[in-house]
Amino acid sequence: MAGKALVNGKDETMAIQVFVSHTHGDEEFCDIFDRACAQVGIKAFRSEFERIELPAWETIRNAIRKSRALFLLVGKELARLQALPDPSWPYTQNWIANEIGIACERGIDVWVICDDVEINFPVPYLSNYLPVSLRHKEVFDYFVAILRVYTRYRKLKFPDKKHGFWCPYQDCQIPFNLWMSAEPSDMIVCPHCLRQIVFNEKFPVE
Repeated sequence: MAGKALVNGKDETMAIQVFVSHTHGDEEFCDIFDRACAQVGIKAFRSEFERIELPAWETIRNAIRKSRALFLLVGKELARLQALPDPSWPYTQNWIANEIGIACERGIDVWVICDDVEINFPVPYLSNYLPVSLRHKEVFDYFVAILRVYTRYRKLKFPDKKHGFWCPYQDCQIPFNLWMSAEPSDMIVCPHCLRQIVFNEKFPVE
């Protein structure tokens, strides 16, 4: 992994927090994410560890509005819920869509990070995509370096000059920053249209 995040909109006036969109079943993956945040002094808002006052949607909305970014963590349990499908999936999916909608309205970064699992439900909007698990030390260290930017700036530049990427399918073409290296013939799944994208050349271009 290599690359340097480019940023704009410097702002050091608020407490630094990010919001975690997830399912409680992916506890181990979420804990790894929390450790990355702790290394740079960022608070990760996870609902199971917070006092959620009723109505819950209002507490969640306020937490997202106080956050510099939203991170959707796609772990194995979240993917399993959709694949079955589990009866709780519509409820979970509605919460995810609602949380991303609030983040989008607020204009904060929206991340999708996958735990070495292919995303199997469409994300309505994102600005940053990391389809490789934080369990790998080199990925974890790379991600910590990216997170550190949020301690100084409110947003990452989007699209980033080096990491900016567009889904190649004509009826999708969603843009996002792709925070991974790829060789020709490597493949990812578009988090918006869920189709496979095969790289024809090395990414990012040196």
